[in-house]
Amino acid sequence: MQSNVPHGLLGGMRRVLVGVVVCVVSVASPPVARAQDAVRVTTLAREDHVLVSLELPGAYSEEIRDAVASGLETTFSFEIELRQPVAFWLDRTVDRVSVSASVRYDGLTGRYRVRRIVDGRVEPVWVVEEEAAVRQLLTTFERLPLFSTRDLETNGEYRVRVRMDRRPRTGWFRWPWARPAARGRASFTFLP
Repeated sequence: MQSNVPHGLLGGMRRVLVGVVVCVVSVASPPVARAQDAVRVTTLAREDHVLVSLELPGAYSEEIRDAVASGLETTFSFEIELRQPVAFWLDRTVDRVSVSASVRYDGLTGRYRVRRIVDGRVEPVWVVEEEAAVRQLLTTFERLPLFSTRDLETNGEYRVRVRMDRRPRTGWFRWPWARPAARGRASFTFLP
């Protein structure tokens, strides 16, 4: 069936439609790498464990602060993987651990209740009054013994990869396949 629309006009309409789609996707999608959303990862192999430290310097934003102040439980969830590079192939996952930190503000008492879960184990719950302490507990983890060194190869190269997401998600629009809120990684050579 022939179209009554001239070919030049149809091509112009396609270019406009593609331009609109590109603009919507670029505005609605969060930037891939923003400095304030990077997870700083450091590793240290000591005794029988790989100790992992995490820091999110810009993660406790004004939006997160408002969500916490409203009484919503706010959670930072970390998926942490120990990976071994494989030549000419995808990295091999050696082990995987989940870590999370949640906070809920009680407006009646003016206190924050912070809970951390490391690999399914609930750590002691902190009840604090200072917002600076909440920020520290949510965004900084010091020397967590996450991975055993028992199965690591001597002089082997390894990577720790971290993906962080937060709830509630802030922003007016989210794709169902949205990227993590922050990422980070660190490499090390295992020397027992």
